[in-house]
Amino acid sequence: MKIYAGISVAALFLASETSGFSVKPTVMLPATTSRRSSSLCMTDIWQPVKQADIRIEGGSTLKTFQMPAHAERVQYIITSPTGRPIKAKVELWIGPIRCVHEFIYDCMDGKSFPLRATLQFKKLSPVLKISTHGSYEFPLECGVFVPSPDESEMIGDVTKNMFYTAPMKERVQGGSTIDNKGGAIRTFHIDPAWEKTQIMVWSKDVGKKSFKTNIEILQGPNNAKQHLNLRCGGSTQPYHAVIDTPGSGWVIRCNSKKYLEDGLFEIAVAPYGEPAPYDPANDVVVGGGF
Repeated sequence: MKIYAGISVAALFLASETSGFSVKPTVMLPATTSRRSSSLCMTDIWQPVKQADIRIEGGSTLKTFQMPAHAERVQYIITSPTGRPIKAKVELWIGPIRCVHEFIYDCMDGKSFPLRATLQFKKLSPVLKISTHGSYEFPLECGVFVPSPDESEMIGDVTKNMFYTAPMKERVQGGSTIDNKGGAIRTFHIDPAWEKTQIMVWSKDVGKKSFKTNIEILQGPNNAKQHLNLRCGGSTQPYHAVIDTPGSGWVIRCNSKKYLEDGLFEIAVAPYGEPAPYDPANDVVVGGGF
């Protein structure tokens, strides 16, 4: 486990049956900003020191991370040591019987499409649980980071600004839960110049209730590269994620999975990082050339 200079917060210990791991407090590097195609100016909340360095084997293997008393936000990365699929499950527990956050990540290529997520919660020293949700052949790598109070405030300001200034933002209403079809479906066509895309889901301004949603990241018709099944506590748990969307043809599809009276939330979509050069002439045209 790496130790970085300048860390003033004591490392936390990971509860495990066989060995101990530590949740690394993050190091505050000089802030960098970049201008996006949507004129959205963002500070980089994922510094290069935040890397996935904890391996979790397949077969429902799990590791738990105790949050410190001062923590109100946690960041985690989920990726794969190889180019194989991953199916990870992330939960946030307050006590032994209350799970206030559940997230299932299903990805065709965990190395090419890592997930970088930021989750806010109440200062109740919860436990973050990360487990594999598939067979033994599909391990994963993760990294868990607890920001210092100053960095946590900065991340909160940055993500909140993104949520209210994002170029694409929609309300998503709940619907039927009997036939498992859910409620409203919203789609977002991603600009081909966006190498990375950030997503934020929050219900603060639309009822402040908990939400449950399925988010699919597709490239081409019915080609789901990444699938996010998300359940959060509502206004106190905004969820922010950064995903990779290189090239053209990307679409984000969001569906509310709660019932009509209690399933309303908002989702914001914006670029993350510098836009990449894009030439439409390099796109593959379906049915073209004849």
